[in-house]
Amino acid sequence: MTVLTRNPQNTNPLQASKFLLTFDRTGAVPYFCQSVNIPGVSVGQAPLNFPGVDVFAPGNKMMYNQLAMTFTVDEKMQNWQEIHGWFRSIASPEGTDERNRLSAQQSNRTTGPKGYSDATLTVLSALNNPLFRVHYFNCFPISLTDIQFDTKQSADDIITADGVFVFDYFNFETA
Repeated sequence: MTVLTRNPQNTNPLQASKFLLTFDRTGAVPYFCQSVNIPGVSVGQAPLNFPGVDVFAPGNKMMYNQLAMTFTVDEKMQNWQEIHGWFRSIASPEGTDERNRLSAQQSNRTTGPKGYSDATLTVLSALNNPLFRVHYFNCFPISLTDIQFDTKQSADDIITADGVFVFDYFNFETA
């Protein structure tokens, strides 16, 4: 390998504001999504005990950080309520009848086990063309932040909320 062949083919930087996040289970969230992460990943280690020194081997279990997003709450709170409804379809405080009804409503949009949804993060180029997709399998929400109303705030201030999701794993796909 020479210095000339080590130059990258693409020298364009990745832009943080060029993305689209979609969930199979929710329709109103993608338009209002302000930020999202590609979760970090780690692999444990297995100690191999030798006299006088411990040597470590790579583990065999991948552990993913959580998928976190921030979104603008729309005026009718439809996107916040969709995620809240997702929570209620998983663990309804009113009982199994409500849980079954909400699961049936949301199952129209997704396949797979009840309570889960796949998600796709599409990363865009500077010209808004898809570069690649990150496909998250079997997501479900674990937290949704408060909605805070405050008379001291200006009418121009936008209400945002954060959602945190866990998932089994993710794959990168070319666009």
